[in-house]
Amino acid sequence: MLNGMKPLSRSLRWGMVGGGGTSQIGYSHRCAALRDNVFTLLAGALDIDAERGRQFGEQLGIAPERCYADYQTLFAEEAKRPDGIEAVSVTTPNNTHFAITKAALEAGLHVICEKPLCFTADEARELLALSKKQNKIIGVTYGYA
Repeated sequence: MLNGMKPLSRSLRWGMVGGGGTSQIGYSHRCAALRDNVFTLLAGALDIDAERGRQFGEQLGIAPERCYADYQTLFAEEAKRPDGIEAVSVTTPNNTHFAITKAALEAGLHVICEKPLCFTADEARELLALSKKQNKIIGVTYGYA
């Protein structure tokens, strides 16, 4: 058990922010997450260009109505669904990781964030406190470190 959480008997409903198209980081996250069937990719805000993100999402098997224009809409709309995502990968430019991770935690999601999680110790402490308050896990990947 991690943080008092029991292992699931089903895959986690998962979304992505960023990582669309030819993004090597996005590809790495998808390959790792799908490797052992722990995650099922159901939603995403995959590209800064909403139409391009929708097209790529559909190529990945995401329903068109779950391909969102931005992370704010992704989190808000998925929260309304009984089958909404439970976890999200953040694979956007480094300077956006803190804001997106914070918003994901506030939306009640577990987070897998590409490095760096943030840029300051104060930001890290804020995210840690929020993850504890929400009882959610933050994971930071270091695949290219």
